[in-house]
Amino acid sequence: MRISTNEFFLGTLNDMLAQESTVSNLNQQIASGQSVVNATDNPSAAAAILDTSNQIGEISTNVNNAQAVSSTMNETLSVLNQVDNLLNQVQSTALQGATATASSNDRAALANAVQDSLQELVQLANTQLSNGQFIFAGSQTTNAPFQTTPTGQVVFKGDAGVNQIEIGPSLLVPVAVSGQSVFMQVPDGNGSFAVAASGTNTGTGVAALGGVLNSALVNTEHLANTQFEVSFTAGAGSTLNYSIASGKGAPGSVSFIASSGTVASGVYNSSSAALSFGGMDISFTGTPAAGDHFMVRTSQTTSAFQALQNVITALQAPVDGASGTRARADQLIQDALATLNQVHTNILSAEASLGTSLSEINAVQNQDNAVTTTDQASLANIQSASLPQVMTQFSEGVTALQAAQAAFGKISGLSLFKYI
Repeated sequence: MRISTNEFFLGTLNDMLAQESTVSNLNQQIASGQSVVNATDNPSAAAAILDTSNQIGEISTNVNNAQAVSSTMNETLSVLNQVDNLLNQVQSTALQGATATASSNDRAALANAVQDSLQELVQLANTQLSNGQFIFAGSQTTNAPFQTTPTGQVVFKGDAGVNQIEIGPSLLVPVAVSGQSVFMQVPDGNGSFAVAASGTNTGTGVAALGGVLNSALVNTEHLANTQFEVSFTAGAGSTLNYSIASGKGAPGSVSFIASSGTVASGVYNSSSAALSFGGMDISFTGTPAAGDHFMVRTSQTTSAFQALQNVITALQAPVDGASGTRARADQLIQDALATLNQVHTNILSAEASLGTSLSEINAVQNQDNAVTTTDQASLANIQSASLPQVMTQFSEGVTALQAAQAAFGKISGLSLFKYI
């Protein structure tokens, strides 16, 4: 097979160009410290580098999101802790007003203190994050969620929604808690039922909420709007009888009268002072008088703000005057304190929910950090060039290229005229 001079020169030139490309690539690896400079050099390695880099980037975004939401949750927990402290102060104030020695003037001063606490509670509920967003506004984070009407009622202008953020593949966590569930959905009384004294009571009896004896029955009563009236009448000798009637709606209403019926009755035993009916029980301190009435109903939804307003109203009630006046005022305080405990429960529930989310976020962050460390090591193994090896190859390539260039120069200069 004969090879023309032109084919020889072209073939040799192509070989030298390939060697120059290899040397140039090795030089770039030395300069960059990376084994893959161009994707065409090693397509499979380039694809692995791209996939690993993308995964590291996604994890980095998730970590940043987790850090941001953790900061928000910690700020929220701080505010809830302040709310809890405020509620403790209000509870202490109410208990001071419930003492037998507290005069009307004393209770009025205490009511003013609780009024200040109510305003502070509204401010705490309207707390803004460092980024200007309102913590408890739900998804409407740009507007103050709680507003006070001219009548003094606090209304909620946010919503029940909560913005979420992704901290992992298909793993979303709420950024905060809605003020609707924390402040506006509080069951009054002991959370299952509530009691109130008639405004005409003359005895010293004050009802205290007991426990639920039959939760299914209480739930049925709640759905049916069943309420109870505990009435006391004079018995034989110096005894006191009680009678408990149940009906639909508030005692004294047309619907209650039409549907009422006696569910329990007997001689009131002041030593035990506990009455059980309708799946619940109540007890009494002091002694009810004949003609006294107490109304019992299942719990209804109120707000944390109304709970404080109830404390204010109770402390403003008169304690001096006709028989039963102080007992009626003390009953209002007992009722307000019971609901205040439910506000405490709501706050603790919100704190527990945030604490659980923070634990979940910390676990995900630890996992992300471990995966990132592994991916970075894998990326370095794929991407980083072995400089001693590359430098050896570069030196050998340069030597081979120089030799090829020298040989080509000599051969290209040959001519038969030199031998004639």
